Formats: sequence, structure tokens, C-alpha cells
Amino acid sequence: MVRRNGLDPLPYLEKGKDEFSFDTYEDLTAALNNYVGEDGKFTPIIKAVTLYLNKEEFRGLSIVDTPGLNDPIASRTLRTKEFMEVCDVVFFLSQSGSFLDKSDWELLSSQLPQKGVKRLVLIASKYDSGVRDVLREPDEDDIFGDEDDSTASTIPKACKIIRKKLSKRARAKIEEFTEDLRRRESPQALIDVIQQCREPILISAMACNMAHKAVETYTAEERNVYAALRKFSDDIGHDLQLLGNFDEVNQIFSAVVAEKERIFEEKANGFLPTAQEELRTLLQNFQNKSEKRLSMLEKNDKKTLLEQKVQMESQMNQVRAEIGTVFGDLLSSLESQKMSAVQEIRELSTDLHQLREHTGEKTTWHSYRVSDSKWYNPFSWGKSHTEHYSTTEHYSYCIAADALENIQKYAASASNQVERVFSEALNLKELKRKLLYVIIQNFDMGSEKYDSALFRIMVEDSINQIEFPVFQIDISNSMNHISAKFSGEITSSEQKNALSSALTQAISQIYSDLSSSLLNEVASFKKSMQNLSKKVSDDLLHDISEEFQNLLAQYENKEKEIQKYQAYIKLLHAEIAGL
Repeated sequence: MVRRNGLDPLPYLEKGKDEFSFDTYEDLTAALNNYVGEDGKFTPIIKAVTLYLNKEEFRGLSIVDTPGLNDPIASRTLRTKEFMEVCDVVFFLSQSGSFLDKSDWELLSSQLPQKGVKRLVLIASKYDSGVRDVLREPDEDDIFGDEDDSTASTIPKACKIIRKKLSKRARAKIEEFTEDLRRRESPQALIDVIQQCREPILISAMACNMAHKAVETYTAEERNVYAALRKFSDDIGHDLQLLGNFDEVNQIFSAVVAEKERIFEEKANGFLPTAQEELRTLLQNFQNKSEKRLSMLEKNDKKTLLEQKVQMESQMNQVRAEIGTVFGDLLSSLESQKMSAVQEIRELSTDLHQLREHTGEKTTWHSYRVSDSKWYNPFSWGKSHTEHYSTTEHYSYCIAADALENIQKYAASASNQVERVFSEALNLKELKRKLLYVIIQNFDMGSEKYDSALFRIMVEDSINQIEFPVFQIDISNSMNHISAKFSGEITSSEQKNALSSALTQAISQIYSDLSSSLLNEVASFKKSMQNLSKKVSDDLLHDISEEFQNLLAQYENKEKEIQKYQAYIKLLHAEIAGL
């Protein structure tokens, strides 16, 4: 598509982003198609377009207009799913003509609630299309009037029929799914989110626009809709507003804005106490350490400290040996976890090789002429009217976005899995416990000669220096290859097989890269851990020895050092009390 548009992408990609200003909304709208249109010149290289509008009602809000999950541009489908994960409220649109079909329901029932969405608003779009399906002109011979539950001769009655029909379908689907959630003991919060969709809102953007335009300015499509609706309306302006139904949407939007303001206020009110608590904890740590050192200066003399130092040095070799044993056990666990991880990411790749089959519907409208001639009414002879009917074709298809999502899921899940190799083999909390146990076993912490709290601080400071490796796999080439080669609904067996093969190849490559990276990283990490074992021993014992050397030096001017600590502790106490 880039080549077809005659676009050199490199200068744009290197630049990163462009910013433009427009004097009018009309100018903005005219320029947008080049960036977000299906055939837009820059569409292939656009990640997202952000619009900043000078409107007070948008203050503090981010509104994301996503293209949906079956967009012909696969990357935009992927962006849709990414955006939904961080939205507080989602307005979910499903066309009235195919309301909550299989693909809609798959998204609504599985994707949205589990990705952080707190509120769902189910909207049936193209309300006017559904209404036109049930509108019928009354038969002159019908002496009973229009009492059919499935057809109507006026727009308001047709609206009631469609609303009842779609609400019934939504309630049935929601009930079916919530029962399944309860059987699986899903969280009540998830069930509550889904149940918000029991009563859909029916809208028609076209009818809403038509209600605010002069008839002579209608487009060709709007003129056709107007002609089809006018003969069933006594007040077409009122009925167009009824079909548009945007007042109901505006009410919900206003409620969302009010709720957002409340959330912002709560976050703002909670920020300062949180920051104060973090500062209090930091200052208390400084105070505790200073009080320990002050206590040692006040309670011990120089001779006592020298005795401690001699005894400590005699035990250093034993400490080093036992610390080496602790790290040796962890390295054995690391090797075992490595083998398990390779097997698990292999099994995970099998689950994501398969592409999901979607079911679509293609509705075709037809028309035919029906004679209005009645044998008893000569004036009706030769007259006729047009009747409309539709046929629906069901078909299955795949979309490239599913393959891209599988690749992303596998890369993320597999990376997390190999990273867990290190976190599970080297539980830092357990490592601290074992190292502290080594100290406890080799130093008589019950003796007045030793301060266990000070030793604990030193051990924790040393272990906190350990950092686990992070695995990052570059999947951009695989993603770009599939995005460039496949788009829209893929219906042919040949194209489905090609997409499946591309997915399999991409996942296999990720598996190969991760496995190789894991093996190399484990080997490198084992060497670094062996060095760290020695470093922890040296640093720990060096810090202990240095701490005593500092205390001995401070004993040369004991009273002055005590005064410094007392002043420092007093200052910390005052600062903490003032928070």
C-alpha cells in the first residue's frame, strides 16, 4: 500500500510525528481522510491520530474513536483492542440489522470486561435500517387495522417493535453469558459490567444528521432514506429525531463526564497523603539506622568493640562458605526452571497456532413491483407500488488482526514465562531469609556484643542490588509482514492457509529466538551469580568490618559523635512529626 501510494515512509518515520493546526472544523475534516481513510495517502504509516479540540465539555477527557475489530487495515484492528484496555467507559456499537451476531458477541462477552473496562453501553446503530424492515403500507382490504406485532404503518410504532425485539435479544444473550460466568465462579464485578448491556440504546447517526439539515442539502443516500420514510410519517422532522435518539446518548455522556470529575477529585485528594507516607517511611528508616549506631556508641566502649571485631574475623571464612552454598542451591534451581520454561513455551505456541473462524452476514436488498389493481375499483387499474425484501448470506472468514493478536500474546506470554525462570528460582525474599540465617548461625545474635537489627539492614541493602534480566523480543518484522500481505475479511481457503502458515512461522521464530536467548541468558546469569556470591560475601563482611572501623574511629571523639547523632535524630523526629 505504501508503494501504491507513492510514499517514501522513512522521512516520516524518522520524524516520528507531525502537528497541524486548522482554522475550521471543515478544514480539519477535509484533511483527515489522508491519514485515517482506507485509501488515505499516509494511512499505512499512521499509528494513531490525536485531535485536540477547543471545547469545554472535553476538558479532562480522552475520547477514542476506534474503527472496530473487522477493519480492512489489520493494524487499526490491533490498535482498537489496545485502546479498549485503558478505557473507563466503552460505547459498543452493533448494527441493528445484525444485532449481536457471533463476532459482536465474542468481543462483548470476552474481550471488553477482562481488559479493564468498568462500564459498557450497548448501542444498536443504523436504527433507521431496522425500522424500514418492519414498515408496511396498510392494505386497503385490511378491515382490522394495523395490529401486527411484526409490522407497522408508522415510524413510532415501528420503533417500538424494533426496540422490543433488540432488547429481548440483548437480555437473552446477557442472561446466557452471565449464567456461564456464575458457573465458572467469575468475579461479581465482571458479571455486573456485562449486565449493563441488558437495555441497548438505539440510534441512527444518519437520521440525526438529517433532522438538522435542509432537505435540499441531503446526499443521494439521505434522499433515498427520506423518500422511504416520509410516506410512513405525519411529522417527518419529529420522526427523524426519534430515530436519531442522540438525546439518550448525550445524557449518558454527561453522566460519564460527571463521574470522571469525581474520580479526578478522589485521585487528587489521595495524592498528597500517599506522598507524605512515602516520605515518612524514608525518614523513619534514616532515624532507625541512626538510633542503632547511637545506641552502640552509648552502650559499648572501645575495648568491647575490638573484642567483637576479632571474633567476627575468625568467622568470616565460614560465612563465605555458607553464602556460596546458598547461591549454589539457587543456581541448581535455575537450571531446573530453565528446562521447564522451554517446555512450557513450546506448549504455549501450540495453543496460539490456530486462527479463530468468524461468521459474517451479507445482506442484499431486492425490490419488485406489486399491482394495486382491484377488480372493483377501476381507478386502481394499472397502478402498482414497490415492495422491498432482503436476502442474507452467511459465510466464515478469518482476519489478520487475530493473527497479529496471537503473535503479541505469544511474545508477551512466552517472555513472561522465561522471566519467571529467574524470579521463581531466585525468590529474593527467600534469598534474604537464607542469608540472614547464615549470619544468625555464625554470629551470636543473642550476645550483647552484636546488634542483629544493624546486620539485617546490611544484608537487605546487599541483596536489593540483585536485578533479574528482562527479555524483549522484536516481533515488528512478523507483524509488518502479515499486515502488508493480508487485510479485511479473508474468506478463501488459499488465503486462510497462507495466513495460518505466516502465523505458524512467526510463532516458531519467536520460540526459537526466546529459547536461544534463555539458554544464553541463563549461562550468563549463572556466571554473574557466581560473581555476585563472592561480591555479596565481600561486601557484606566488608561493610560489617568497615562499620566497626567507623565506630572505633568515632570512639576517638565519642561525645562529639554522640551529639551529632542526637541532633540528627532530633531533626528527623521533628520532620516526621510535621508530616
